[in-house]
Amino acid sequence: MKKRTILALAGALAAASCGHGGPPPGFGGGGAGAFSFPVAAAPLTRGQITQSFDVTGTVTPLLTADLSSVASGTVLAVNAQIGQHVTRGELLVQIDDGPLQAQLQSSQASVESAQAKLAQTRAGTSGDVASTNAGLLAARAANQTAQGNLQRDQSLFKEGYVSQQALDQAWSDAMAAQAQLRSAQVAAQNAQVNPAAQSVAQANLKDAQAAVDVAQSQVSLVESQIGQTEVRAPFDGVVTWRHVDPGSLASPNTTLMEVAQLDPVYVQVGISGSSLPFVKVGTPATVTISMIPGRSWQGTVQYFNLASEPGSLTYLARIRIANPDLALRGGMVADVAFVQAKKSDVILAPRAAVFQTDAGMSMFVIDSGKAKQVPVQVGLENDQQMEVSAPGLKPGTMAILNHAATLQPGMPVMALPPGGGGPPGAGGPPAAGGGGKPGQHATPKPGY
Repeated sequence: MKKRTILALAGALAAASCGHGGPPPGFGGGGAGAFSFPVAAAPLTRGQITQSFDVTGTVTPLLTADLSSVASGTVLAVNAQIGQHVTRGELLVQIDDGPLQAQLQSSQASVESAQAKLAQTRAGTSGDVASTNAGLLAARAANQTAQGNLQRDQSLFKEGYVSQQALDQAWSDAMAAQAQLRSAQVAAQNAQVNPAAQSVAQANLKDAQAAVDVAQSQVSLVESQIGQTEVRAPFDGVVTWRHVDPGSLASPNTTLMEVAQLDPVYVQVGISGSSLPFVKVGTPATVTISMIPGRSWQGTVQYFNLASEPGSLTYLARIRIANPDLALRGGMVADVAFVQAKKSDVILAPRAAVFQTDAGMSMFVIDSGKAKQVPVQVGLENDQQMEVSAPGLKPGTMAILNHAATLQPGMPVMALPPGGGGPPGAGGPPAAGGGGKPGQHATPKPGY
């Protein structure tokens, strides 16, 4: 094919020369009007280059929850649809709690009854002691009165104002009051220190208090069961699935609704082989999604498994990504780029300028208006640029891009303006994204 192109070009030159009596305009023997082969070119630059490696991952929610109810019953209301945003604590599903509400009223009545019995028991226990103390006070008062009357009658008897019979009656009353006081004192002491009486009273009081506690615990249990008939959002998120409608029968461990938190999200990737040394917790990453062109997201590795996935030699990494507009959705396939190496202050060439030869990597540069092939050593590379080094290369040197198969060392060349075209076979402007990879260019051979 190359031979045919050269022959065709030679034929065109010969025909033009015969038809016009000389070489056509722009062609000559190397003089001022000599033909220059049009090529696309770009200058070498000096700067920083970052080399990355890419892996494929999947977007997953930060949190997911399958919501179910412990209680059984008929679903009365479902308050959210798939795709709707919900907030933490928001009521999503309501199950019929009518039977439980009736049970709650019964339990509350039992509490009131137990509390009344406890109050009565306390009053009875304290009433025995109070009655005994009151009797003691009355006996003391009666004894004081009787003793006072006896002393007065004794004085009056000596003066002859009362009879012996009246004095004897006063003495008898005083003795009886004194005996009543002793009896009241004994009764009061017994009421305070009688172990058997105290044990019975305390036991009755504890039983009454226990009955109150049991009734109150039953109320708490029923209230808890009523709370379980309300299925609420455990966190801010989005409803991703709805499994029931009003009128359905809910039963324990049956999923009613699914909720996912999508801000932030995780991107899960598998890291393997030679890439392992470049990834750890805290490593930055750039995420792109093919179905969302023109956007990228930055994040860092938050979790990195130390055990490989079953049946493989890949290690799961989770990258946390902020997702305030919820553009990232669970299940999306993501391309994740990790930085492998960086260099500064190096000579950089467009990827489209570097090609593979039998002897190694090489490139064409424009030297004094002619194409010059320069063997180069390459270093770091990315989608657009490559680090190159060779004697004489410096920033500003024009490198020929996507050279034509007919381009040979020493050919006169002319750099096209950016976006310019040329005749068939000439090098065009670089492709978007920096052109193809090295090795996609023809290997120049001597001869024109």
